[in-house]
Amino acid sequence: MENKAKRMAYSSVGIALSVVIMFLGAVLELGMYASPLIAGMILMFLGTKYGRKWHLSLYIATSILSVLLVPHIEANMMFVGFFGWYPIIRPSLQKLPKGISFAAKVIIFNLTVIVIEYIVVTVLVPEVLTKWMIAILLVIANVAFVMYDALIPRMERVMKVYAKKLK
Repeated sequence: MENKAKRMAYSSVGIALSVVIMFLGAVLELGMYASPLIAGMILMFLGTKYGRKWHLSLYIATSILSVLLVPHIEANMMFVGFFGWYPIIRPSLQKLPKGISFAAKVIIFNLTVIVIEYIVVTVLVPEVLTKWMIAILLVIANVAFVMYDALIPRMERVMKVYAKKLK
């Protein structure tokens, strides 16, 4: 088994890299979906290597640091509300029958996005987006989510190969 110092070092670098990605997403205005998605993928590498409990602690640490350090509230909400924890629960959803699994994932994603956007539009930045713009953004977000979900198993295979090389 790998020693704790090495595990902690890799995890610290992963958390720091995720927070930097979130910060750069806010500074460079890469959008509220891109930076949380990439940050979640970085943590997914360590979660694949060290297991679900470790992945959960990485998510919590990154969420806290992102909320404290990243100025983009929507991106933080997307990471904390979905892209940070989704890779942790995804394996459980994959065990369901294929159609039910896909429907559950899309429903979870849509509920999360609708709640976050409702909070953003009503509390943080009222009257910025019209109802049509919100509907179009939701459609685009769903397309991006389906592509993201299809990318995860491919990334996990690549990550398992590199995880063996890092030993």
